[in-house]
Amino acid sequence: MTTVVDLWSELTSTCDPWETAVQERWRLHRKRGSAMAEEHTPPHGQAALWFADVLQSTSPSGRDVARQLARLCGDDSKVTIPHRSLSDAVGVRDSIGRQRAYTERGVEMLTNAGWLRVETVGLKRGARTTYYLMPGGE
Repeated sequence: MTTVVDLWSELTSTCDPWETAVQERWRLHRKRGSAMAEEHTPPHGQAALWFADVLQSTSPSGRDVARQLARLCGDDSKVTIPHRSLSDAVGVRDSIGRQRAYTERGVEMLTNAGWLRVETVGLKRGARTTYYLMPGGE
């Protein structure tokens, strides 16, 4: 006689990783009692190792930008995202209240330190920016 536990383990072993991740998110949602924004999830994969190295040598604005870039990259080393969306994901404002300026300062700091390479295609609102995580800083 098969039990519910056996059926559940058989079901989860045949599911793809995305479905398992969704089930884990729902389990944590039920445990917390509220939803958790995707921006608050920690980075994973190859980008998490990059982020751990960046943490040791950057300013707070660089850390905030690096955390979101690492989260968006996952197992890859590049991500293409509009600059405005990156600013929304970082979600921190400087002392004057400018969110985009804070993000631009973090990107500039990471670029100058050698942790990040940036390529922008297009102009103004239609611009797509590609961020490449670089293996080491100065």
